[in-house]
Amino acid sequence: MDRGTRHTAATAATALIDAVRERTHAARVAEAAAFVAVGDWATAHTSDEVVGDPITVLGEWHEESYAEKLAGDQFLELGGPGAPVVAEFCIGEVAAARGCSFDAARRLVGDAVELRYRLPRVHARIAAGEVDVWRGRRIAQATRTLTFEGAGFVDRHVAYVAGKATGPEVDRLVVEAAARFDPETTEAERAEADGGRHLTIELGDVGYADPLTGTLRGTVDVHGTLDLADALDLERTVAHVARQLVELGCDQDLDVRRSMALGEVARRCDGISTLEYDEGQPPTPTRTRREVVLFVHLDQAAITGTLTGFGPGIDACTGTTGIDLARLDTPGLPRGTVTAEQVQTWCASPDTTVTIKPVIDLNQHDAVNGYTPPDWIADHVRVRWPRCVFPYCTRSSRTADLDHRQAYDENGPPGQTSTTNLFPLCRRHHRMKTHRELRTGKRWTYRPTNPDNGEPPNALIWTSPTGQTYLVDPDGTHPWPPPETT
Repeated sequence: MDRGTRHTAATAATALIDAVRERTHAARVAEAAAFVAVGDWATAHTSDEVVGDPITVLGEWHEESYAEKLAGDQFLELGGPGAPVVAEFCIGEVAAARGCSFDAARRLVGDAVELRYRLPRVHARIAAGEVDVWRGRRIAQATRTLTFEGAGFVDRHVAYVAGKATGPEVDRLVVEAAARFDPETTEAERAEADGGRHLTIELGDVGYADPLTGTLRGTVDVHGTLDLADALDLERTVAHVARQLVELGCDQDLDVRRSMALGEVARRCDGISTLEYDEGQPPTPTRTRREVVLFVHLDQAAITGTLTGFGPGIDACTGTTGIDLARLDTPGLPRGTVTAEQVQTWCASPDTTVTIKPVIDLNQHDAVNGYTPPDWIADHVRVRWPRCVFPYCTRSSRTADLDHRQAYDENGPPGQTSTTNLFPLCRRHHRMKTHRELRTGKRWTYRPTNPDNGEPPNALIWTSPTGQTYLVDPDGTHPWPPPETT
């Protein structure tokens, strides 16, 4: 293929990608406009009454009054507390206009009402075409059971990242909002969950024989619910022993080896005697214990019991006294929120090692001369960039590679491994940045933005092999240059 043919092919490929981007944007704008129109239609069919607390099942009446309300049009509770009620029969018009079932239209109208009245910041981003409708609806469905203040908390925290927030991330934020704005219920649910822990080994007759055929299986079912820290201890130990079995010549698959590992753990344990020790005297382990690491973020109020060290603790988000919360940020685990009391319980065990690390100042930049970054520089980079910095990637930076944006040169100047030259990339995107495409002979590249040229600070601009550009900042990925506004 000569140079002219290659140039023509590259131009055609770029035109195809441009078409994909333009039509995707047009479809997003059209869908957003239709969704906003549904909300406008619902608003025109509301009353002065609002949904109370607690609410009923989506769009249903209380059982005792349902029969008498079948005669004509009635108002339904489609949004969460504080949202207006909506006339039932107006939903039929939406269903007919969209060519969908009444139930599907009822869910759509409910999401539109929830977003318009309880999540206005997310709704504004949908209306501007900055967030996909399906992402906004996912958030609305998660917040409907929250109080009005709790929904506002989620709206403030998720609006600016609504275009990239995953379902589990939204769910964790909803859990945190429920804990902050309804601490009594949260404490009651946690206490109930603690009481629900169990471990059952089915040693009954049915455990030995197949319930359908009656043939002897020689296996039993084991199931249970554990505390998070206990489950991590068990998981690490079972995984470790399962790997040892491979080294010893076991050729069973992983699931079978894990089941065998649990039996090995039971046989290696020296029994109840390991838990019998005098008060104040820690146990003497017979072998090295494997360490389970939890990254827990606590504020001053959770540590001292108050925000200032004096007087009752006030939650800065709610303005009232409440339970202290801690944030878990552990590689291999979903991020989430637990109560400070639960962290205290974990740390109270005599064989727990607690390591306190200093707060990372993101305004301070450090550098070293070697290729491999020390822990404090790696932690700084991962706190600054919590995800892989490739466009639209959502993988955690805790498990990502740290890429030298300017390639490391053994004969180069000192300080090449620095907080300003390292960025987290998951392994797939690290390869895409490092190696060239077979077809185009080009690779993905990126550079920091330059505020002196009118570019936003603390961001990266990526260029694809076909010349497409994207801006990535800690809040997510954005088209670059930004689309012109009319």
